Amino acid sequence: MSKKTVLILLAPSVLILLGLFVIPLIVVLNNSILDESGRITFQHYLSYFNDQHYLSITIRSIKISLIATFITLLVGYFIAYFTTKYIKSKIIKRIAYIVIISPLFTSAVVRSFGWMVILGNNGFINKTLLGLGIISQPLRLLYNETGIIIGLVYILAPFMILSITTVLENIDSRLEEAASDLGLGRLQTFLKVTLPLTVPGILAGSVMVFSLAISAYVTPAMLSGGRIQLIATVIYEQMMQVFNYQFGSAVAFAVLIFSFLIIGLNHYLLRSDWMEGGRR
Repeated sequence: MSKKTVLILLAPSVLILLGLFVIPLIVVLNNSILDESGRITFQHYLSYFNDQHYLSITIRSIKISLIATFITLLVGYFIAYFTTKYIKSKIIKRIAYIVIISPLFTSAVVRSFGWMVILGNNGFINKTLLGLGIISQPLRLLYNETGIIIGLVYILAPFMILSITTVLENIDSRLEEAASDLGLGRLQTFLKVTLPLTVPGILAGSVMVFSLAISAYVTPAMLSGGRIQLIATVIYEQMMQVFNYQFGSAVAFAVLIFSFLIIGLNHYLLRSDWMEGGRR
């Protein structure tokens, strides 16, 4: 295949990438470094980083995103491991994968409304616990950080599960058999063989989940009832309500840079010596 043919085939993808990603990013960056008169300034970034109110919102957003990522990792690893190692039937495994990815085909608004019904004072969880006599009054699972974390874990779990499943499927089963022949039990085999080999999937899934969690707007806005501000809600308010596009763009680009740093850290860890040692 000639070089000209390759360029022609790549042209549509490059144009879509430029039109939907690169150009909007350039517009956001341009807005973030210009004042109302069109002069270059970094005052918007300074206002963001020097304001304790916005810093507290940023810290809260990072905390919620980290907790959601950690819980998603625990839940996702268990589901991925069970699906890969214990489901032998190909038909049942395909059904399991369909169930795992099916939430991705539903609108985030619909899924958030569903969790509002489930987590409410008269929702399924509280009614069940009250009926069993475990609690004497409804738990506050909605309009707080707990509700946001639950919603984020449910919505983002498929990304973690698929990332880990892909790695687990490619692990040579003979490695685990060899570990068993050498006298290692199931737990030791998992900790010394399986877990180190799945670190790339864990890192990739964690980066995706964290990046999506810290930039999520719909789910936190609905499950918090507007009572808890996160970084995404600040960007929305500055853009759509206050119409301060310069400051909103600065906040958005700051979050983008932070996400790039997380991705860079992930890339570094994947290429580090301890990762290479784990692969060997």
